[in-house]
Amino acid sequence: MARRLIRTGFTLVMPSWGGWTSDLTLAADVFGHYHPDRHGLMRTAAHTARNPGSDRDHLCALVEDLAPWLAREYAATHGLKAPRPAP
Repeated sequence: MARRLIRTGFTLVMPSWGGWTSDLTLAADVFGHYHPDRHGLMRTAAHTARNPGSDRDHLCALVEDLAPWLAREYAATHGLKAPRPAP
């Protein structure tokens, strides 16, 4: 989950940054350059992705704060995705 949050956040800033990275910490830091108010949570996501089993408070902050904010920003930037067809 944390890895996906980082990737989602990175897709928001990747065009401005002009590149791609698979390094989660670098992706979090690049994101933080463009969204300094969310940098701390994105760094927490990078730490959580590299260290599964991180404490519950970190996971709650990611799910309750960062994830909804990213969903709104992503929808505003890229639009909503079409629903997947039922199997």
